[in-house]
Amino acid sequence: MNVIKPIILNLLLSTVVFGQRAEQPKPETYPKNIFQNPLEIANYLAGNFGELRANHFHAGLDIKTQQREGLKVKAIGDGYISRINISPTGYGNALYIDHPNGYTSVYAHLREFTPELQEYVRKQQYANETFKIELHPKPNELPVKMGDLIALSGNSGGSGGPHLHFEIRDTKSEEPINPFYFGFDLPDSRKPSILGLYAYPILGDVNQKTNRVVVANGGIISASGKIGFGVKAYDKQNGSENNNGIHQINISVNDEPIYTFTANRFSFNEARAINATCDYADMQKNNSWVYQGFVKDGNPLRLFSNLKNNGILDIVDGQTYKIKIEVKDYAGNASTSQFTVNGKPFIDSAKLPETNPMAWNKENHFKTDGIEIFFPKGIFYEDFDLSYKLSNNKHWVGDSNFPVHQNYTIAIDPKDIPTAQLDKAVIVREYQKRGAWKKDYLTTELKNGKLVANPKDFGVFSIMLDNTKPTITPLNMKENSQFSQTNTIIRFTINDEHSGIKDYKAFIDGKWVLAEYDQKIKRLTINLTKENISVGDHQLELNVKDEKNNTATYSTSFKKIS
Repeated sequence: MNVIKPIILNLLLSTVVFGQRAEQPKPETYPKNIFQNPLEIANYLAGNFGELRANHFHAGLDIKTQQREGLKVKAIGDGYISRINISPTGYGNALYIDHPNGYTSVYAHLREFTPELQEYVRKQQYANETFKIELHPKPNELPVKMGDLIALSGNSGGSGGPHLHFEIRDTKSEEPINPFYFGFDLPDSRKPSILGLYAYPILGDVNQKTNRVVVANGGIISASGKIGFGVKAYDKQNGSENNNGIHQINISVNDEPIYTFTANRFSFNEARAINATCDYADMQKNNSWVYQGFVKDGNPLRLFSNLKNNGILDIVDGQTYKIKIEVKDYAGNASTSQFTVNGKPFIDSAKLPETNPMAWNKENHFKTDGIEIFFPKGIFYEDFDLSYKLSNNKHWVGDSNFPVHQNYTIAIDPKDIPTAQLDKAVIVREYQKRGAWKKDYLTTELKNGKLVANPKDFGVFSIMLDNTKPTITPLNMKENSQFSQTNTIIRFTINDEHSGIKDYKAFIDGKWVLAEYDQKIKRLTINLTKENISVGDHQLELNVKDEKNNTATYSTSFKKIS
């Protein structure tokens, strides 16, 4: 594995060590009423802390902004702006304020900052000739007081609609903490809803089946061997109909607790472990979110407590087990379901021999003709047997419905690719999700004669050549278009169907100008007023480059008339 192992060592990887989990601080240990509300309106939530999202737990509160942009966003306390991030994806326009009490507040998906702060950012964007930028001002370079206006709310980045994403983090560890613990909770008299109960045969069977079984509230099932439990549940707060996440799940057997999940705080290195905490295969296939009430050996998440045998029940023949599952919100509203498990004898069937055994707590390697893979220690949640086949020059690696915690390294021999075309070669991952086949184009490098990429999921891997330029589509201009004070924004759609957009640059009269990019709608905009474009004739040039350096250029003249 000498070709690819050094490549992965540069990645930031967390090593999982399962054992006794560190006890989380109690809610009452966090200071209350030291911060003010970030908005001037009452808080109604589109999303709460810890709810289930694709590949991560939600790290804050999504506060509704009355379905519009431009609401005033205020600093929740004294401090200084410690980080400014501008991105076409993710948090979009985001601000971070460090407070002297050891906490950091985060405000994301903003439309714009205050004029002074906007100019501070703009100078750095021009100095670096880039829209996407991350800045770390010096302590007290940009001080703020509680209640200071810092920005206007928006819909930037990966936002699915106007709202304010708001977080509180531990400044030292950068771990997000449930803002409810600081007094940001809101009136809530509504109980969580339990939509489904499930039993999972881990080693044995439930109702003589070896896959997940639906359980009725008050029902009776039979089981043998080792089983776990799951619950599908949502919570709603007063004033909002959004299905939000559950704050706490408690599972007990014969009134003895075996599992507790509490959405209190986590690290970003742990966040992807949502895929081991929910029923990942069900989510991938059906977009259904089920909390699994048992913990796999390689799950690093610290949101668990009261664990007995990792939440797994060892069934004894002839024994009866009363199972109770309780789901609670932060306000203490609770819903409970119960059912009975009757123990049956366990018959240990012969286990099929493994062809490519993988261990969650060791480095793992796989190599066959044309492909080699290195899996660092701690990126799996459990031991398993890796499936593989080669068909029509496509490498079928593992099951895309089986979760992986972090990047691994895959190297493919480009034996059928002409040498002159290797710089255009990209590794593609195909996978099936909710009945449809999809493609990911992975960032690919040529190293030691192999094409190398670092995926985070299993799938079907192959090599394709990307010789296709990105597309540039003007939306409101053509040759000699005219722009005035009431029409000052030039709009384009830019897109790349293969390796993805790597970079773009816009020039007016040969000088770089700031063009803002919203990746979710593929929209590029140039504000002529902000760019101080004078009245008269001008020449515009836009260059868009993809990850394989295919470049598209659009040039035209336009006129500013007032």
